[in-house]
Amino acid sequence: MKDLSDIDIKRKRDFDDLQHEISGVDNGRMKRFLNASDERTPEGRRKKREQERIRQRLADLLLDPVYARLHYQLGEKLSRAETEADSALAMLQRELTAVDQGLAYMEDRAARGPNGRLVFRYADKRVVYEDGSEVPDEIAEGIVWPSDAPSAEDYFALHTHHDQIEERLIEWDSYRNEVLGPIRDRYEDEDNPFQSIGALKDALEDIERHRPPSVSIETNAPEETVLSKKPTAFPDFN
Repeated sequence: MKDLSDIDIKRKRDFDDLQHEISGVDNGRMKRFLNASDERTPEGRRKKREQERIRQRLADLLLDPVYARLHYQLGEKLSRAETEADSALAMLQRELTAVDQGLAYMEDRAARGPNGRLVFRYADKRVVYEDGSEVPDEIAEGIVWPSDAPSAEDYFALHTHHDQIEERLIEWDSYRNEVLGPIRDRYEDEDNPFQSIGALKDALEDIERHRPPSVSIETNAPEETVLSKKPTAFPDFN
C-alpha cells in the first residue's frame, strides 16, 4: 500500500476538519474554515432561522394598520429630521467660517502692545489683551492705536458669536449622529426591526425630544460688527 505523503495527510486532515465544522462536531481543534455565521454550520443555520423569524414578524406587524401607519410616519419624520440636521450643520459651518474670517480681519487691524500681543480698547478706555486680561496702565498709555482698530466690544461680541455657533454645531452633530443615526440604522435593519408599536412611538418621540433649537439667519446684525471680510448675517438661535 502506498504511503500517504505529508501533503496528502494535510489535505485529508483539512477535509476532515471542514466536515466536523459543518456538522458542528467538536474535534478538539481550533475552527479554521467557517465562522459562526456561515450557514453551513449549526450556529449559522440557527441564526438564519432566527433572521427569517424576525423578518416574518416584521411582515406580520406591517399587516397591523396601526403599526404600518406609525412605521410610515417614522420613515417620513426621520427623513425630514435628517434633512433639517444636514442643512443646519451646513449653515452653521458656513457661518463659523465667515466669523473666523471676521475675527482674523479684526486681528489684522488691531493694535499691538510692546510685546507684540493684540490689544483692544473699550469705550470706557479700558485696554485688554485678546484673552480679556487687563493691560497695565503704563503699557496702555504707550500704545499707538490705528484709526480703524476694532473696539473691544466688537471683537469680543464676535467671539461670543463664534462660541455660540460652535455650541450649536456640537448639538446638531450629536443629534444627527447619536440620535438620528441609530434610529435610521434600526429602521433599515431587516434583521432587527422595530418589533412593536411602542418601539415606533419611542423613536418618534426621540426625534422630537432630542432635537436642538432651530437655527435661522439673523439679518439685522449690528452694523458696527459688519466688516468687509465678515459675514453680513449671523445665526440666530431660537
